[in-house]
Amino acid sequence: MSDAARRARPKVLVLYNEDPAWPQRDIDMSQAMLSVMVDGLQEQGYSCAAHKFFDDLSGLDAYDPREWLVWNWGEELASRPWSEADVAEALEQRGLAYTGSPPAVFRRCQNRLGVKDLLRAAGLPTLPARVFSDPAQAAEWSHYPAMVKGANQHASYGIDRQAVAANAAELAGRIEYLRRTYNDEALVEPFLDTREFQVAVWGNAEPQALPPLEFDYSAFDDQRDRLYTYDWKFNPESRGFHEIKMICPAPVDRPDWQARLMDVSVAAYRALGIRDYGRIDLRMQGDEPQILDVNPNPDLENISVLPASSHSLGMSYGAMLDTILRLAAERMPPA
Repeated sequence: MSDAARRARPKVLVLYNEDPAWPQRDIDMSQAMLSVMVDGLQEQGYSCAAHKFFDDLSGLDAYDPREWLVWNWGEELASRPWSEADVAEALEQRGLAYTGSPPAVFRRCQNRLGVKDLLRAAGLPTLPARVFSDPAQAAEWSHYPAMVKGANQHASYGIDRQAVAANAAELAGRIEYLRRTYNDEALVEPFLDTREFQVAVWGNAEPQALPPLEFDYSAFDDQRDRLYTYDWKFNPESRGFHEIKMICPAPVDRPDWQARLMDVSVAAYRALGIRDYGRIDLRMQGDEPQILDVNPNPDLENISVLPASSHSLGMSYGAMLDTILRLAAERMPPA
């Protein structure tokens, strides 16, 4: 088989982690997503296999990097939070090409204040913020309501309705909570009770933004509920899981916003060095989007932004996977 043919249709190994300590609901969710992914790959004509791991990646030694391309869905190793960089390093040590960003990008994007510094250096809009390690430092913050996130957490981990602090006492309590629960500092920034968007971006040499997705919180009166929390994202018994509306493409009433959201997201993707695909989270401040988070390993559930945005362009789930795989296949070693 020629190199071109091999890279156009490699064998695909779906690499994913499963922790024996996970509750059954989480295991079931993981297995359901695995089935969706494998079905999508087979729909596109790929020969594929799945490899589950917890704390040992030696099983990867059985896969020839000249034949196999890895869909890297490994988010942690041996229950260590935010160890996806270690998984990517294990793949690189074996010469295996894989989807998604390299280790340095995962580490870079975990440091939320560092991400903001890189965005500002690139001339991109992001809210002012400080990092506090001591509840007593809450007296130094004056902009309320405040959004309080783990300074070194990822996506929506550690975010619930109490993450919106109305005053210094609530802020101090949240700083203490993050230290106690996650052994982490608190990144504090103004809370924008405004329209929220996510934008998927994919590509490498010439990255492209897909149509934005908007979260419609109109069913909720309390600003603390107008927030896409971890519980509302993953818990089907939560109110937000059912009542938050997701609109894509968006915003239908402001094409000027849509163009700006997409331009800013591509620039953020480039500034952080994301590879193959990623997600940018934003809220509006007047007519200007503010970048809230940059995610190099976004969710791929059917309701999440990448599947929703690609579907709005007429693509199936499998076609979305195929687009990303073709980007990663260019890095496969020669035969």
